[in-house]
Formats: sequence, structure tokens, C-alpha cells
Amino acid sequence: MKQFLVFIVLLASSFCKSLACGYSPYGEDIRYCLFKPDYFGYSHYKAFYYNANLWGFDYDQNPNNYKPHVDANIMDWYYFTQEKVSLDAIEDFNTNLSLTDIHPKSTNAFLAYLYQNKKTEAIEYLKIAKNCEAINNFFTEDTWERNAVANNKDRSILIQKLIRITEKQKNPYFKRKYAFLTIRLAYYAGKMEVLKTVFEQNFNSSTKDYLYNWGLFFYTFTKSGGELMVNAANLMANCPEKNYASYYYFHVDFKIQVALQYAKTKEEIANVYAFASVQKVDKTLDYLKEIYKKNPKSEILGFLLLREINKIEDWVYTPYYSNYLPSTQYNLWSDYNDKITTETLRNRSENDRLYAQEVLNFIQSIDLKTTQNPIIWEAAQINLQFITRKYEDCLKQITLFEKTYKGNNILEEIEKIKALCFTANQENGKAIIKPEIQNVILKYKKDERFIFALGRELEFKGNITDGIVLISLLETNYGNGYDASDVEWQANRINTSGNLQVFYSYFDYLDFVYAAQDLQTIVTKFKTGFTTEFEKVIYGKLLKDKDYLTDLLGTKYIRENELDMALLTFKSIDKKYWQDNYNAWERGNYGEEYSFDQNPFYDFKYTQDFIKHKDKFLVTKLAITQHLIQYTNLAYNSKTKNRDYYYFLLANCYYNMSDYGNSWMMRRYSSSSSYYGQEFEKESYIDEIEYRNKIKAVAYYKLAFQNGKTAKFKALCLRMMDYAEKNTFSTSKRVTEQFPEFSSDLSGCENLENYFKSR
Repeated sequence: MKQFLVFIVLLASSFCKSLACGYSPYGEDIRYCLFKPDYFGYSHYKAFYYNANLWGFDYDQNPNNYKPHVDANIMDWYYFTQEKVSLDAIEDFNTNLSLTDIHPKSTNAFLAYLYQNKKTEAIEYLKIAKNCEAINNFFTEDTWERNAVANNKDRSILIQKLIRITEKQKNPYFKRKYAFLTIRLAYYAGKMEVLKTVFEQNFNSSTKDYLYNWGLFFYTFTKSGGELMVNAANLMANCPEKNYASYYYFHVDFKIQVALQYAKTKEEIANVYAFASVQKVDKTLDYLKEIYKKNPKSEILGFLLLREINKIEDWVYTPYYSNYLPSTQYNLWSDYNDKITTETLRNRSENDRLYAQEVLNFIQSIDLKTTQNPIIWEAAQINLQFITRKYEDCLKQITLFEKTYKGNNILEEIEKIKALCFTANQENGKAIIKPEIQNVILKYKKDERFIFALGRELEFKGNITDGIVLISLLETNYGNGYDASDVEWQANRINTSGNLQVFYSYFDYLDFVYAAQDLQTIVTKFKTGFTTEFEKVIYGKLLKDKDYLTDLLGTKYIRENELDMALLTFKSIDKKYWQDNYNAWERGNYGEEYSFDQNPFYDFKYTQDFIKHKDKFLVTKLAITQHLIQYTNLAYNSKTKNRDYYYFLLANCYYNMSDYGNSWMMRRYSSSSSYYGQEFEKESYIDEIEYRNKIKAVAYYKLAFQNGKTAKFKALCLRMMDYAEKNTFSTSKRVTEQFPEFSSDLSGCENLENYFKSR
């Protein structure tokens, strides 16, 4: 037997992507970062940028907007040619050409220079270097090691040749180059004693250039324990080309306390702390302090400060702006054992602001001129002043920074922090988009994290209208599909909720979180008009969605049982909107699932011809609201004949405007009959309890029963009260007890089609 009125709708609309459970973005998709590493000249440390997906280590050599570090060997040859050959030409030779390409007729500018200027020593060296490459490549490409014996023999012969050339070479420049070729070839051939001897004979710590460090990398494989750890730390700090390799090969067994015992100089101690810092995804301020004490001019110190700022941004901004836990969790398990609510996320963010203050205190306690890269320290101070809400100090510092570093790219980041600072530094309830930041918003409107943060700051200060307007700008960037820069966020109507909704669009957010009164201010704004170019740009998305927002406002009034306001709102929408939406032809934003294919006053799902339509009308939100008001007035008017009939119609409509009804579109933009319990009801839409439990429907069926004139009608009212409460069509206890003669007639939905015809 068919179940009476069972209606399950599970859909996803273009206007509603928020889910109570299921997939939730994480990692880099949610991490907040306003302080971009690319602005500070640390591209050679890119492997160690703070990165949530890889727990802090990223070795993508070709990311967008990534300016790679120029290899030291390329720079060496550039200076050898007295800067007369381009870096690109040298790079082309180094990367793309082989031994057979080295000849006087080469079109490569680097080789042409060497031949034209009779640089025979350089040409001979390059031939041998390319020969070494060929042998190494041949060996590594022989996956099955079918020619292992022959390959090793070729290598041994070449190694002996290189040793002889190195010993006889009088030019110290080329002597060290040949020595490095020998060391590298010996490593790949497994000749560790040869490697060790050649390095110790040709390199010493008095000349720590790139060749020394490249050789030291291979030499470190001959070491163990603390000595190996110190070498690895020195390579990370001093050798851009080998810093990731030194981490990759040597970090697993690294122990800072052991390494410190083998560090011989202040610089080495600083490097040990730096190596340890790179491995940490939690707080490292104590290590930064130690590095500064031992070697304030350390280049990696500036990078590690940048990395620490990125951590703090994640810990503070991510939960504060997006209501997500920070993208990397160094205290992961304690977080999962606690109920994550808006309130707990705010508390966590505030706690991490205290750590930001500690870092700020450290920066302000030192002489920034003693550091290798003062600009990173000054910019970090500005960011931390904003994070710690030292707004006046922050703005003063920005003024000084702008004068000192005119034309520097980092000013783009400072401009954004300045705009955020201007916005946050306003009194609650009086915040506006200040004229000083309007051009900044237009300039960076495609920076979604920045725009969203600015919108949230306005929202937190009580300016919901402008906050939502800025958040709506995000959707103007969605044309190329989803990418990691797109913003997702969570929110709920109450701070203690543990069932946070995920949002991708401003409309879904407005729909779920805010009351009709809040949205009314936005809709009212449309009537004032927009005169400035700035207003036209930022309100562009909302103006495009004007009718949909007005529809949403009327829907919110329905949820709040403000029928007169709902009617007034729906009447303000052009008829074409109703024709294009909520229909089976899908002309508007809504699909056929939204069509009003039945009249909620007379019809039910799966039950045909239940009540004859006395008032025939085209069903829309406007028409339903009009009739709700009309029937309510008639039902409550003591002079109305058949008041019980109108109470019954009202009950039918309120039932059908529930999760099981045929007109759920009156209250929701997506609906499911799934039920999450009483706790969820409190945390969800403002009318969730009514929507799920059909309280008004039950109340109106009861009034219809009380005003009913016949036993048959009264029995039907009792039957409908039971159904509205239980959502199942089982035998009605109420009917059985009071009107047993009708119990059989009301036992199945197939009987209802004829039951009411005699009324």
C-alpha cells in the first residue's frame, strides 16, 4: 500500500550548495594568508613555505607567479663571461644541450662567446662535464641494471681521469670545478672513499662558495650523527640549490640537542636552530630568538619569521573569518575531541592572538637594522599589529613603511592590511566602507581571501549590508570554475552550534543565517539607487539577483509568520519573475523540482481529488500568501459560515509548506525529509522546528475539529492531526477511540479520494 503523503525531496540547486554534513573543504582550500611569501625574495626557500596540504613542505618548481632562484652555477658562468652572455643562454646550454652540441659553429650565445674568446680551458671542462652527465643519465635510465657492470667500469675510468685532471690543474678556478665533478661522479658510482678524499683535499671551510656547499652535500653522506646533522643544517641555511635535498635526506634522524653539541660556531648553532624550525608546524618563537642571538644577519631567519607569520595567520584568520579550524593541526586530537562551535573557534583565535603579541614583542625588542632583510621584519610588525588589534599603531607604522619603501611590491600586501585596519578600527554599529579604501577594494576585488576578510570585518562590526555586498563580489570570480583561491566558510545561527553549515555563496549564507529584518535593509537599499562607480561595481551581483533577494525576503517573512510583510514583498516582484521561476520549464534559476504542481490548500502528494478546488488560481508564492491571509481572516471571523472548512484549508497549506509537503518551496530553497533531531532544530533555520514538526498544521486541524459540524469531518481532522505529527499513515488512535465507525474508511490513502467528496 502506498504511504499517504510521503514526499522525499533530495536536491542540489544552483542557489543552494550548503550541506549539513558530507564533504567539507580543508587544507590549502581554507587556509588564510594575506602575507604572501612571493613578495619577499625567498623563492629559493619555496620548498618550505607554510603549506597545509604537505604539512609545510612544497617542492613544486613551477607554481603560478613563482620566480625561480637562479642557479649559482649559472651565475658563476655569467660572471666568467664578464656578464656579456645572457643568463638564458647559459641556462639553455646547461639544461638542453649535450656533448655533441659543443662545437665552434654552435648558435648558443654562451658557446659562441667561449670559442670567439678562445676560452679553451672552459670549453674542455664543459666537454668533460657533459660527458659525466651522459654517463650518469645512461646509468639512471637503465632501470633493470642490465649493463650495471659496464656502466660501473665506464664510471671508474672517468673517475680516475678526473682525479688526474684535478691534480694537474693549475688554475684554481677550474681545479675546484673538476674536483666537484669527481665528487659527484664518485657518489653515483658508490665510491665513497674517493668522494671523501677528493673533498678533503680540494675544499675547506675558508671558501664557502656554492661549489664548497655542493661538494659538502655529497660529503655529508660519508658522515653520521651530530656531524651529519650540522652539515645538513649548514646546507639548508647557506645553499639554495641543496636546501631541500639536505632536508629530504637528513631530517628524519635530526635531533637538535645532539646537533647543538657538534656545532662549532655561533653561525652553525643558528643554522641548527633553523633546521629544527623548518621541521616544526607549531610555535618556533624560542628558536627564532636563538637564531637572532647567534646570527642576526642570517638570511634564513627572515624566511623563518615569514613562515611564523603565515602560521599565525592560519591560526587566527582561518577560524576567525571562515569558521574552520586552522588548516594544519599540531594539537589535532584535542580539537577533534571537543565540540567545534563558532564560540570555540573564536576563543581559539583569540588565544592565538596572544602568541601573535609575543612575536610582535620580540620584533619590537630588537634593532631591525641588524637583520639581513629589515623589510620582512617591518612588514611582519605591521601584520602583527593588525592581528593583535593595535590599529592606531598599525596605521602609523604603515605610513612610515609607505614612505620608506616607495614602489616596492610588498606595498600591495600593506595596502590590504591598511584597508582591513581602517575597517576594523570603527565603532560597533557605525562601521562603513571608508572612502580611503574604496580604490583598494576595486584594485584587489579578485583577491577573494582579502575581499572576504573585509566583508567579515564589516559584518562583525554590525554592517551586515556592506559585509554581504563585499562577500557577493567573490562570485564574480567563479566563472572559470572552482580553484583553491575560492572561499568556503562555515556559520550557524547560534554560536554554540556544533553543526556548522558550509557556504560557497552569499545567497545561501543570507538564507540560512540572517533574519528578515537584516535582509530588508539590503532590499531597501535597491530603492535608493547607485550613483558612484564604486557602488555600481560592488552592488553588481546583488542588483543582478535583485528579484531573487526580494523573493528570499518574502520567504523569510513566511518563516517568521509575518504574512502581511511577505505579501507586500512578493507583490513588489514583477510577474515575469513568477513566470520564469517555480515552473516546469526551468526558465529561471530554479529547476522543475521547484514548480508548484499542486495546490497546497486542496491537494496532497499521491492523493488525487482529495478536496474539490473551490478557489481556482495559478499557484505561486504570491498567490499562496494572499490566500493564507484571506483564509485566516475568514477562519477567525465569527460571522463566517463554515469556519471549520477554512481552518482545514489552512492546516493543509501549513502541512504542505513542511519538509513532507508539496509546497516546501514556500520556506526553503532546498529540502530533504532527513531529520537530525532536536539539537539540529535549534541550530538550523529559524523556523526549523515548525518546518519539521508541522505544529501550525496540527493546531489548525484541531481548530477545524473543534468547529466541525459532522462526525465524518471531525474524524478526518483527527486522522490528519495524527498524520501531521507522525508522518506515517498507520491506524489513527484518535479516530479509533472517538469515531470507530470511520476507522476503516481512514485506514489507507486509497480511500481518501472518495472520503471527502460528500462534504
